[in-house]
Amino acid sequence: MIRRAYLPFAPFLAVLAGCAAPTAPVVDVVTLASEPLYSPERVKPGRLEYALDRSTFAPVLTERFTYPTQPEANAAYRRLVASASPQGHYPASVWLFGCKPGGLDEETARVTRYRGPVVHCATDYLNAAGRRLRRETANFYYYGAVWNMRPVQPPLTTAPWLQREASPKDLWFWVPGRARYE
Repeated sequence: MIRRAYLPFAPFLAVLAGCAAPTAPVVDVVTLASEPLYSPERVKPGRLEYALDRSTFAPVLTERFTYPTQPEANAAYRRLVASASPQGHYPASVWLFGCKPGGLDEETARVTRYRGPVVHCATDYLNAAGRRLRRETANFYYYGAVWNMRPVQPPLTTAPWLQREASPKDLWFWVPGRARYE
């Protein structure tokens, strides 16, 4: 009798149990030193901005917001490479070129603004000699007192609904008293 009374709540309890499951962090955040959260004093085109510890931000910033500095971006990249498979060949370092607030969505290629410090940056991947191998977009987010990096591969083709499609022509648009849309 009592078991049947709890039966309608079983799906709800299963969802709650799934939400409570702990997930393993990519890198153990406890052993990492915390990184300060800096924002530039003002954003001016053609002027390089410095953080309080004299490290630089990306040369191109779109608005005043919290951004990772160049050393913080490299530290985030090193943490990402350390958690990746050891069989892969990875560039030696990264260099931020331009940053804008919000995270770039990989499926829709749209930028979503978040309450927390999340930015997407044009990121240059450098070899050991410091030469640029390629430039790609990467999302950086501040979590666990450190900046984290997530590379993004947005779609390179336009969405099918963005193609120009002509509206149907109404030859009787000039007749008074007709509804505008039929």
